Amino acid sequence: MDKLGNIEVYRGNPLIMGATVMGDNVNFAITAKYGSKCEVILYRKGEDREAFRIPFENAQVIGSVYAMCVTGLDYKKYDYNFCVNDEIIVDKYAKALSGKKQWGEKSKNLRAGIVSNEYDWQDDAPLNIPFDETILYRLHVRGFTKHVSSKVKHKGTYLGIVDKIPYFKELGITMIELMPAYDFNEIKSRPATSMKGQFSIEEPKLNYWGYTDGFIFAPKAAYAYSNKIGGEVEEFKYMVRELHKNGIEISMEFFFPEQTNPKEILDCLHYWVMEYHIDGIHVNLESAVMRMVQTDNLLCTTKIFTYSFATDTDFYNSATEVRNLANFNDDFMIATRRFIKGDEDMLSTIAYKVKANPPAVAIVNYVANHNTFTLYDSVSYDRKYNQPNGENNRDGAVYNYSWNCGAEGDTRKRKIMDLRKKQIKNALSLVFLSQGVPMLYAGDEMCNSQKGNNNPYCLDNEISWTNWNKTAMAKEIFEFTKNIIKFRKEHKVLHMKNETRQMDYKSYGLPDMSYHGTKAWYGDFSHFNRHFSTMYCGKYAMDETGMDEADMYIAYNMYWEEQSFGIPSARKILKNKGMVFGAAFDNQMKLGHISIEDNNECTGKEHNGFDCKT
Repeated sequence: MDKLGNIEVYRGNPLIMGATVMGDNVNFAITAKYGSKCEVILYRKGEDREAFRIPFENAQVIGSVYAMCVTGLDYKKYDYNFCVNDEIIVDKYAKALSGKKQWGEKSKNLRAGIVSNEYDWQDDAPLNIPFDETILYRLHVRGFTKHVSSKVKHKGTYLGIVDKIPYFKELGITMIELMPAYDFNEIKSRPATSMKGQFSIEEPKLNYWGYTDGFIFAPKAAYAYSNKIGGEVEEFKYMVRELHKNGIEISMEFFFPEQTNPKEILDCLHYWVMEYHIDGIHVNLESAVMRMVQTDNLLCTTKIFTYSFATDTDFYNSATEVRNLANFNDDFMIATRRFIKGDEDMLSTIAYKVKANPPAVAIVNYVANHNTFTLYDSVSYDRKYNQPNGENNRDGAVYNYSWNCGAEGDTRKRKIMDLRKKQIKNALSLVFLSQGVPMLYAGDEMCNSQKGNNNPYCLDNEISWTNWNKTAMAKEIFEFTKNIIKFRKEHKVLHMKNETRQMDYKSYGLPDMSYHGTKAWYGDFSHFNRHFSTMYCGKYAMDETGMDEADMYIAYNMYWEEQSFGIPSARKILKNKGMVFGAAFDNQMKLGHISIEDNNECTGKEHNGFDCKT
């Protein structure tokens, strides 16, 4: 072993866990049962043998926390582990790891790296984009740019995301969310089962998504382009900094096993927000811990996403100083899929979904996510095809609220492809013309397909990777998505700060929002009905921005035949504001717009993009 040299050891700070560089010192801290024999093991970088060990003395123990401050250590030359009662332990607070660089390979000689927090952030600051201005884009770091068609230099990495910043800006994205990108173990053993459910041998299984335990303080090294130990730290920070420079926020999803200590959870979230400048976190926790997170003072301006926020009436509906909580909304996805394929008894549900915008907890609306059919597959497959997963198609949701439009999977039939294209536009229209926070799952804007696989959790191949090859249909859908995002941004009435009351509480002559059907001012939500319309009063949006805003009339028809819509008196509306925008979306083979004339008639016009005009 190496000699200690000029190293000196003092009592450390027990409140800072792991290994922390503090000027010329390194603070080491670990929790262990009181009375344990604890040591710090140091290894020279690139070498397997131990360099030396430093034992914790009694004076360096407070409660069950062992903490020492080491001075004179050239930390850049060393990795470390802890040894507790002669058992070598990799620090769960490790900020970087060696031995986990290659994706899909089991860890070898795993050790924690000592990383300095110094980084030139170039005056980086939180963007603090409110939820009503947010356009969310959810992606997998590796899968987003791994496909050869991505045409980026740094495929499957944090730098690959940086390479795609111009794409995000063109599309109109204001925030991206990463599926787990901390250093999880992608190779997990799991019991293989027979068709009768009997357990057999353990077999290795790839955990592509990252929903497993891991080293939650360390960015995933296998997602970094650099081969340097600790290079992932700098690359992740560079990615965040460049996104912020281009007006794009970043959120990351975390998976915490049920037994995770709540303090460790808070330490982790605090660290990523403070050290990596992330703007949002996505967590799913049991209610008591979730309440602790959502009321934490350090996180009160950080966007917090989940599927299960406390929904007690007083909390859910109360206004907060900073609106930073948001629920992912599977219900919107299900309702939208059922509505666009023509299911009965959906009008009341979808009519509520398009206006839902609670004051305390924002609603994230989407039509596809990582554990469902992609948007394209939802209009192309009636059944799942998960055979490549190795589970005999037993995994994944059995029912996906999908409709193949007349042919299962790939087809060359023009009518079917035209109908699929129309249904995709219908779904995107519902997402971006609803009041909640719209979210795209990566690739849905260009017809990405997983070949009917709704659960590719273990597939690191072209099924899971985003395919950037744009067919004629994909190009059209991309342009449609880009234009409807632009349209949403241009009209505040489509993304109000406050939820509409369906009443004219400011005496503008029109309610802030109203429902209509065959008759104006009368929304028929009968179980057999499949069409309705909404109208927003532009003056209520004008109050938020100070800018002129048109009234907005939006008609939806998911019946397979044409339907008539009753439009409020054009003369009254035009007198009220001067113009009315209208858009029509239906289940026919064409996409039209509504023109509101003095004679109160509605006309349609075929077009290929999203361009609502009067």
